[in-house]
Amino acid sequence: MACPQMRSLAVLIVLTILLLLLACCEASPSSSPQLQHRNHTRKMLKASAPSPATGGGVHSSRRVDVYGCSEPEELVTVAQNSDASLHSGMPAYTVEITNNCIDCTVCDVHLSCGDFANTELVDPATFRRLGFDDCLVKDGGPILPSEMIIFQYANSFLYEMKVVSAACNCA
Repeated sequence: MACPQMRSLAVLIVLTILLLLLACCEASPSSSPQLQHRNHTRKMLKASAPSPATGGGVHSSRRVDVYGCSEPEELVTVAQNSDASLHSGMPAYTVEITNNCIDCTVCDVHLSCGDFANTELVDPATFRRLGFDDCLVKDGGPILPSEMIIFQYANSFLYEMKVVSAACNCA
């Protein structure tokens, strides 16, 4: 006699869990029209997390004062991922510098970069060290809305890079 009662109890539990899951799905923020509208009016891109497919990596981003921008939330982010080692066996890294503003151009982007050095040449028009802990992106030129500057470097260790300053709405 205990077997039919156990089955009834199990069915009741499964149905209750399914109803709770259904209720949670219907109440999620992505289904709310008000919240969907709020997401569409947002001006910034979200920085993506490092993917396991690219070997993971370090993601470093912070809010910076971007001079001349109408909104204080304009951001420039820097992300670094480990790459395959070069033929010399030296570890390699890919750097992605992104203008997350979708309607403004930034320029004169300076990164803190320590004593950046590279075993392979990085195009100085893309990224170059001006002095200790001061590197310039794209020769100080404009980085268009949502544009991503990508370069690779090789060294025995990863250099931590952070945005120090940038200007906005550059011609």
